[in-house]
Order: sequence, then C-alpha cells, then structure tokens
Amino acid sequence: MLLQSLVRQADSRQDDTPEYYLARRVMWQIDLSGTGMGSIEPLVIDLRQEERKITAPYTGRSGSKPAPILFADTAQFTLAHPGLSKGPDGEKILSIDSTDTAKARARHAAYRDLVTSWCDDHPHLLQAQAVSAWLKNQLPTEWPLEMEKDHLIAISVDGEWIHDLPEAKSWWADTVKKAKSGKAGKANHGLCLVCGQVMPLLSTLPVPIKGIPNSGMNTQLVCLNQPAHFRAGSKQLGATPICVDCGTKSATALNTLLADPAHRAFADDSAIVWWTRDPDTDTAIWTLRDPQPEEVAQLIAGVRHPRRGRDALAVLDENAFYALTLRVNTNRVIVADWITIPIPELKQRLGTWFADQGTWDGWNNANTYWPIWRLALACARWDKRKNKYVDTTVPKHLQADLIKAALHGVAPPAHLLPVLLQRIRADHHLDRPRIALLRLALIRTTTRHKELCVPQLNPQSTEPGYVCGRIMAMLEAIQRKAMPKVNTTITDKYLSTAVVSPRAVLTRLRIGARPHLRTIARASEPAARAMDNRLRDTFDLLDTIPAHLSAEQQALFVLGYDHQRAHSARAAAQAIQAREAGQELVAGQQADALPEAAVVSDNTLW
Repeated sequence: MLLQSLVRQADSRQDDTPEYYLARRVMWQIDLSGTGMGSIEPLVIDLRQEERKITAPYTGRSGSKPAPILFADTAQFTLAHPGLSKGPDGEKILSIDSTDTAKARARHAAYRDLVTSWCDDHPHLLQAQAVSAWLKNQLPTEWPLEMEKDHLIAISVDGEWIHDLPEAKSWWADTVKKAKSGKAGKANHGLCLVCGQVMPLLSTLPVPIKGIPNSGMNTQLVCLNQPAHFRAGSKQLGATPICVDCGTKSATALNTLLADPAHRAFADDSAIVWWTRDPDTDTAIWTLRDPQPEEVAQLIAGVRHPRRGRDALAVLDENAFYALTLRVNTNRVIVADWITIPIPELKQRLGTWFADQGTWDGWNNANTYWPIWRLALACARWDKRKNKYVDTTVPKHLQADLIKAALHGVAPPAHLLPVLLQRIRADHHLDRPRIALLRLALIRTTTRHKELCVPQLNPQSTEPGYVCGRIMAMLEAIQRKAMPKVNTTITDKYLSTAVVSPRAVLTRLRIGARPHLRTIARASEPAARAMDNRLRDTFDLLDTIPAHLSAEQQALFVLGYDHQRAHSARAAAQAIQAREAGQELVAGQQADALPEAAVVSDNTLW
C-alpha cells in the first residue's frame, strides 16, 4: 500500500526528476572544450563556496567494489585522487600510501570504462568527442590542494553539464536497471507486488533514501542483507518482488518529498512527509507548524458546526491524504507511522486537535493555538537564567508522537502528562503552551471532568483539584494587589508543594493573606471586601481541602489556576477600559483593577 501510494505520487508530479537522478552538492566542475577536442587543458572550477545542489545521476552503491556514477562522481573515481593524510606537522598532504593509490586507480579505471562506454554509444555528439579526447590523456597525477577524494565532481562542455543531455539520462537509466535487476534469466522476472504485472524484478532498490536525520550514504527503504532478515532463504528483494519501474518511482518520489519543505517536516531524529492523491490539494497540515487564526477557526467551525463549516470540508470524496513518519537504523529506513485518510476526515481531526489544545488569553479576550514544535518544547526544562526552554531536554520522539496524535485523532503518549507535571513542579514556570499541552493530555486521556477541560473558567465546579488551583490564583492576586512590586510571589515559592499537597499550603497562605487584605483595605475598603468574599466563596465549594492530589487532580489544579488567572486578567482589562472611559469603578471592579506598578508580560500567562 505504501509503495503503491508513492508510485502514484511519482506519476502525478509534473516536476519529477529523471530516473536515477538526485539533487547533489557538486563541489568541483571540470569544463572541457567542445571544439578543441582535448587540445586545451580542462578548466577546473571550484564550486565549494556556492554550496549549490544540482540534479545529477545517482544510485545506491556499497561493498568493496562500488560501481561508478556517470559524469557525477567523487574525485577518487573521476580523477584517481588517492586522498589526504596527516603530514609531519599535522597538515593535510596527499597520501602516498600504496593501498590508497591502488584503490584510487582501480576506481578511476571503472569510471573511465563507464564513461567510455557512453561515448562509444554516442559518437555523433560533440560532448562525447570532447570527453573521449580528455580520457585519452594520461592518468591524472596532480590535483588542486583543496580537493579531497570524497568531493563530488561533475563534467561539462562549454559550461553545460553533460549529464543533462537526454542521451545521458536515458543511457544512465538503462544501465542502472540492468545492474539492479540481478542475474539474467528467469530469476529476474516475476509478479511485482506493487503494480501486479509480470515485469523485470529488482535485486536491490536502485535509489537510496536521502534527507532523513542521521541517514547515511546508502540508506535503503527495503534491505534484507543478513541471514536473520532473509525470508524463505532469499536475501535482498528475493522474497519482496518489486519491479524496476515501481522500485525506482517509489524511492524517487520519497526523495522528492523529503527535499520539498512544503511536504516534509523534521522532528528530532524523525522525518514526516505527506502528500495527497490529487497533487493540487491544500492539505492544511502546515497549520500544525504555523497555525493561522483564520484557518484554525475554519477547521474548528467544521467540527463544531458541520453545516456552517461545509465549505471548510468541501473536498472530493475520492481524494486522500497520506502521511509517513520515517527514522533510520543502521542505513535502514524505519517506518514509524503510516496513515491514509480522506481529506474531509483529515480536516475534522485537525479541527479537533486545535479545539483540544486551544487556550484563552483573558487579557486580549482571544483563543490562542500553538504549533507542534512549540507544544513539544513546552515539555522541556525551563532555564530561569536564560529565560527560555532547553531544547535538548525535550522528551525523545515527542514531536513525532504529537503529530501522530493529531493525524490519527488519538491520545498523546501516556508519559506526557506525568513528565509535564514534573517539569511544572520543578521549574515553577507556567505559560500558555504548557497549559495547552496539559489541556490536550487531559481531554484525550480521561473521560471524566470534560466540563473542566474547556478554555475558560467553570465557577460552579466543586472538583477539589480544580478549586484548589483557583484558590491559589486568588491568593496570588491578593498578594500582588497588596505588594505591586513583589519579586517572588507565593506561586514561585509554594506551587510545587501546593500541587501535590494543597491542604498544608493553602491553609497557611489563607492566614498569610489577612495582612495583605488589611493593606488593600487602607487604599480601598470595597476592593478588599470583594476579594475576601470571593476567596471565602471559593473555599466554601470544598467540603474539605484535600491533603494529597493524584496526577489527574494535579493537572486539574494547574488548569484551575490558569482559568482563574485568565478570568482575572479579563476582568482587569475591563476595569481599565472603564477607568479610561471616566466611569466610577464599583467594588468588584476596584478589586479587579491592576495596581499601577503591576507589569503585564506576555512571556508568562498574563
């Protein structure tokens, strides 16, 4: 199914690269004269500073006698470069080791044979005549000092790449197909599992996979080269029959997707690629990386109001969406996840994803949504000195796991919630991305407390963890009202303990709030009375303050704390608007109004 989808993708792309060609970084160019027939010395051009890639011939190769590549190979193959070694003073000098020299000459001889064979098949081309004249010269004995044996070299005539000729493309494709089809005879024909036709079969896939993090030079999509891997005693593709065309198209299509930023994303050591059956369809998956409010609102509307969101979900039913998560292990591709779903269902799942992780910004009265990478980063350790997350501490594979949860519509990994709670308790840092991740984990891992897993405050809830979080936010607001310039709040000091054991902390802090209320009363008696009444009413929601909270209740504690702060921020914004309009503030508004010295920062919750 996977290979069939990749083959269809290769057939549907108009900008597909030639068979057995790949975007490669050419570091040196050897330009031959098309009219001098080799009488003029070739021009060697250094392209290392340009760092550009060109589409050039390529195929996978391995072993002690790797095959050469037409017109685009390393300096060892193209010019018999023996390599560099360390000199007496530690500098790099040309190797004089007989083994290195013999290997370079043997590989250069194979390269000369390949190129000469192409020239003999195309004697009428001026480019072939120029290359033949150049190859008749003696074996190269001098190389630029900056050149190394692994540097890629391509050949041109009068500034035009020879490998771009139609004759070079077709000849190279035929050569690779013959080499990769195994031994001649009946063994290399059979029923292809991909297309279902009796075709010439591959012994190995001719095109390695490029672009996956940590991938090597010859990473294979299908590779069975050890006895433990063999199936029915057949190694390589003997028990997985794939024809030449399907094997080439599937690997080439995957490489094209991996090279296209519009169809791939990297997450730690994983690469995620996606495409649709109709190549012109906008999959909207990019909103997982950079969600825009308009697109997110449209997706959510399609989930909450199917009729109103009909336009958002209006796509041909026969269209389909494909996504593939890949990793590498010892030059073998690991398919970590594979999904194929209709486009309307994809948009439904994306809409649900954003609805489940949205947070309410009370100060600006707007919902906010976060990209995948930002949610994963929120699970890292917070560095207070640098005021940022330490990206190297993000749990392994978390970003890829979150993408899987979004596309499959399932819960995030089970370890997410306890790890996130541990981070919050340890570094006392709470921002909206962490709240979004916490809310997402709660909604998708529990069927209880759905009424609390909403973006805004639920003042009627009597769930102990949620109410304790609200009380913590109210006590902090009282402290800030009384001490506008406080550097370390009660949340900074006691959050890690209050989340786990709220009874001891909240009882002590309620006693400590009394002098703060007296301070507030000296400036505004109605404000102090309003804040005290709110705090008392919230305490009354509890039969008793719980001594300890479970992991789920700890998450609800943080959620209640966030909802109360967001609610207070909205009330403060409305009080400011009323004061600026010249209106006299009532007791509740006086309690909500921020002190003049209070600073609102967007780096934390409010």
